[in-house]
Amino acid sequence: MRVLFQLDLPNADGSVAIAQAACLRAADQLRLAPEKRMRLELAVEEVVVNAVRHAYPSGVSGSLRVTASVEGAVLTVRVQDWGLPYDPSEITPFSVEDPQLRGLGLHLAWRCCDEAVLRNLGRDGKVFDLRFRLPPSPVPVPEPAVEAAAVPAARGAGRVEADVRLFTPADAPGVARCAWLAYGYSKPDDHLYDPVELARLNRDGLMVGIVAVGGDGEVVGHACLDLSGNPLVPEFTDLVIVPAARGNPVLLGRILQLGYDTAVARGCLGVLVNAVTAHTVSQRGALRFGGVPIQVHLASVSPEWDLTAGSGKEAGASAGGKAAVRQSEIALYCRNRTGEPRLLHCPERHRAMLRSIFAAFDEPVTIADAVPPEPASLPPASDLLVESGLLAWGHVLIDVQAYGQDLIPSVAAFLRRFCQDGVATVLLQLPLGDPATPAMADRLERLGFSFAGIFPQAVRKAGAPEKDAGPADPDHDRATDIILFQYLNNVSIDPGSERIVSACQPLYDYVVAERRRVDREFYALSGVE
Repeated sequence: MRVLFQLDLPNADGSVAIAQAACLRAADQLRLAPEKRMRLELAVEEVVVNAVRHAYPSGVSGSLRVTASVEGAVLTVRVQDWGLPYDPSEITPFSVEDPQLRGLGLHLAWRCCDEAVLRNLGRDGKVFDLRFRLPPSPVPVPEPAVEAAAVPAARGAGRVEADVRLFTPADAPGVARCAWLAYGYSKPDDHLYDPVELARLNRDGLMVGIVAVGGDGEVVGHACLDLSGNPLVPEFTDLVIVPAARGNPVLLGRILQLGYDTAVARGCLGVLVNAVTAHTVSQRGALRFGGVPIQVHLASVSPEWDLTAGSGKEAGASAGGKAAVRQSEIALYCRNRTGEPRLLHCPERHRAMLRSIFAAFDEPVTIADAVPPEPASLPPASDLLVESGLLAWGHVLIDVQAYGQDLIPSVAAFLRRFCQDGVATVLLQLPLGDPATPAMADRLERLGFSFAGIFPQAVRKAGAPEKDAGPADPDHDRATDIILFQYLNNVSIDPGSERIVSACQPLYDYVVAERRRVDREFYALSGVE
């Protein structure tokens, strides 16, 4: 273990900035990516502030020790105090229903780290260990020894022979190795690198894994149906293929086919595919199965994710292989069966685009021509669900389940706090079945949100969500159509660096134009075309 620094500080407010400055200096020495550097700064701030304010009784002087060390490929920042003992279970859990947002600071700190641990050391006080992986570059994978007849000379590495089948628990270590060979530790999905967690998610029905296994028994590709949020329309995600097996459309097509067939067998309405704009492979794969572009998440992909590892440089990649700017994602909906006929209410400005999207997959919806007036009366409180599970990617989701008189100030308050905490993008979901949505959407756009797309048949849990509630139950949960908006917090988009196939271009151009319109009208940004 190599110690980078050790600071002994008083429990005073000024210690926070000193600890942050030292940690950022260490981050620069270690060449942390800008987004991980920002997450380190936020985590250190929240934990040191917590120690300064709560470790010792009011009026009692005490000391803190902040230490940074590197062991292997892990940076650990330890914040130690010798104040009042307490059990980790006594920490106030964060709840979006708490108007004071107690516990949000430590909740965000935990989310910013790759791993966080609180330990009591008896007479040595207690420590918070904040751990951050230092992603190595993926190692080159030797080309497998296969018969010349099995490998066309023009596309050598991409023609690895593989058996595509459903995941078994014995595949978990191989999937983790596959993810590392594909992207190092740069992909912000911790479960992909954790064999125990991969096995648990599949066992508990939260995902259905699909693996491609080479002739030597090694996993060379992986994808899954994520059932944790919406079993009616699961996301096809976690696609990783080792560099030696890339460039093989047949292998990719077989993985996609098994995923789609599995969704059909489960009775799903469809499958959602989030395709990155750093390349066109996943976009074309979803289109091959009848995918319709329904959303564009601008600047949604962390620049820390090495999207081009092992496959050569493409547009949008920096010299180090990682994206020079935050890349976007295009969500495509591959429909299996239609939903029930329904009436939807959308903002007048976006009505033509929504009609075009729904018509593309022939969904039986009617979009009201008239915009209903703003409701004369609403209940005092809105029903909001805030999901921060994607903080590693830099986003937070605010799901408006029911409108109340406090909607605009409540969303503005959350937005202010998330921006202060360095969240890159905030997504906002509104129910298209509610006649109040057109009026509310116009007001929310004045906060800086811009149109991002729709989500047909999104699942809403019946009643208040519970912690670790597990997958949604189609027999008890309700489905509704969603219109999606997004807020960009000091992050920029570079359409020139993104690669869009022609079928996705109209929606992409519309979403970019709406982002620029909001920037011009509500931020008075000059020079925005």
